[in-house]
Amino acid sequence: MKIAFFPLLIAVMSSAVSADIVTSFNVDLSPNGQTFASGGATSLALNYTIDGSGNVALDAVALLGNGNAASPARWNQIDNANAGTVASTALYNTDFTLTFSGSANPLLNYPSYTNFGTGAVLVTPQGNNTALEDGENVAFTISGSATEVSGFSMNLNSFSYDNRLANGQSSFGVEDTNGTVIEQLIPNTSSNGIISGSGISLVAGETMTFRTINGNAGGAGLSGFEFNISTVPEPSSIVLVGMAGMFTLLRRRD
Repeated sequence: MKIAFFPLLIAVMSSAVSADIVTSFNVDLSPNGQTFASGGATSLALNYTIDGSGNVALDAVALLGNGNAASPARWNQIDNANAGTVASTALYNTDFTLTFSGSANPLLNYPSYTNFGTGAVLVTPQGNNTALEDGENVAFTISGSATEVSGFSMNLNSFSYDNRLANGQSSFGVEDTNGTVIEQLIPNTSSNGIISGSGISLVAGETMTFRTINGNAGGAGLSGFEFNISTVPEPSSIVLVGMAGMFTLLRRRD
């Protein structure tokens, strides 16, 4: 009798998660001593580039209807050469974009005129143009070469708000393409704050939409958000498990 051992072939797969990648709209709308002004645009793209070491750079491209840059001194402050890092080497030298697709054109504005030079929120020019109200939203759709990597997902960690409308009914939230919703009332004691985004996740072509609770009169402006990227690579290695693997018992007569 002979016993032949056949190694078990196991495909090793693992996930890799990036560190937080930060996007902030809390910028100075009066740079270099300029007179106060909001920053309007007709289109907005947040372009994230991942270099060969996994470092993420953010370049915000805000354009007017004629294709020219919109208020560069204001919108360019969203740019961040050190926005975060990614862990998966499969994402190195790729890119992804969050393209604005809100209920109206994007607008950078101060929470109030009394906050001159202290920071801004992203809203739309509808209604109260310093906060999102019922029916308004700020939305971003993801695309790019990074989204084509196996198992790619963009996972929202948190998002921040400012300029809660003081009407006693203010709320803020976010919803993704799959219908996952995070929303909460904002207490009168909190004009700004941070909300956990856990559960909101995007893959290629999907959208996250920041808005008030449907039917709720009051809202706030989007101050920024943080997220990470996770990937599940294709099987990249084979582990041979020898004597501890499967075996087949062969009988042979002499």
